[in-house]
Amino acid sequence: MGERLGEGAWGCGCGPDCFTLDEDGFTCHKVLDEPEVWRVELLMHDTFLPSVNAFVVLDGGEALVVDAGTPDWFNDTRLARALVRLGVDPSATSLFCTHAHIDHTGLARELCEAGARVLVPEGVAGDMRRFAVRAWRDEMARRLAAEGTPAAEAVELADAIWDHTLNFEREGVSFETVPVGGHVGVGRWSFEVVSATGHTQGQCVLWEPAARVAFLGDAVLFLCSTCIGFWGEGEDPLGAQLETLSRLAAMGIEHAFMGHGLQQGDVAERCRANAAHHERRSARALAAISERPGRSGYELVPALGWRAPFEHWGETPALTRWFLVSESIAHLDHLVAIDAVLREKDADGVSRYRPA
Repeated sequence: MGERLGEGAWGCGCGPDCFTLDEDGFTCHKVLDEPEVWRVELLMHDTFLPSVNAFVVLDGGEALVVDAGTPDWFNDTRLARALVRLGVDPSATSLFCTHAHIDHTGLARELCEAGARVLVPEGVAGDMRRFAVRAWRDEMARRLAAEGTPAAEAVELADAIWDHTLNFEREGVSFETVPVGGHVGVGRWSFEVVSATGHTQGQCVLWEPAARVAFLGDAVLFLCSTCIGFWGEGEDPLGAQLETLSRLAAMGIEHAFMGHGLQQGDVAERCRANAAHHERRSARALAAISERPGRSGYELVPALGWRAPFEHWGETPALTRWFLVSESIAHLDHLVAIDAVLREKDADGVSRYRPA
């Protein structure tokens, strides 16, 4: 972990059960009493989201850290300061990663080297292995090109998302896998590992039914709609996300802790609203295809209702363009999967869309 603990303007009170992590205003504060849960706010990189959360559950001298933020020296120091101030013993600590994206796994190495036990759902470990190899990056570029993305931009966008993946095996981070339906314990508390496929194939959430507490990763957010990209042609990640949102809405979650931002209302209502948002965007895609059949996936991106600077598309960060194009493709995959549209290849191998 970071080596400058105690230096600089940090540790000041920022309210009840709250302290600062640095002079830039990042904080650690208690968000629930029973179980005792603290939110550690860390810097988010390369997107419009300002921060990413790591949560610390404390009970009986043990700690459970849920997600590990983005990897940089300052986040390392912020997280280390939070754990020291909370009195966490790394040898009595477990880290659980909800999914394989680097903003949720980035400081796992530092926690592991400090003595923490790293736990990963089996599906997340599978995602890490799949994302880590160049063949996955090449497949992303191929699919983007097949949707009509210009060749150079297809490679640029594939590189952007590939740079945001992390494989613990490749990086030498020791970890144990946990199956869906298994449990992760901390003191008196035991959290069930529940599949939440959609944002990624292997994403899982932690659920404690007695206290109605869930750690949701990016399965549902209040700050924005969860990004749903494509996994590969012929699959339906948006359909999987809609199923996940339906299941989460029915669970009776009262206290939700998400990868970005905080709970801002009823979780079931947010799940239903998020599902309706996705369905409206799919309806826009279907209307655009019906209005002018034969457009490619890339040509359809502006028609899906994104609030995006299309007039300055080339100046938009590559990762943002990846989100917009890949989620647009996910909506097209969903419409194909439910037999609402047809996907046909033209003479150049580019997918064209027509009403079914």
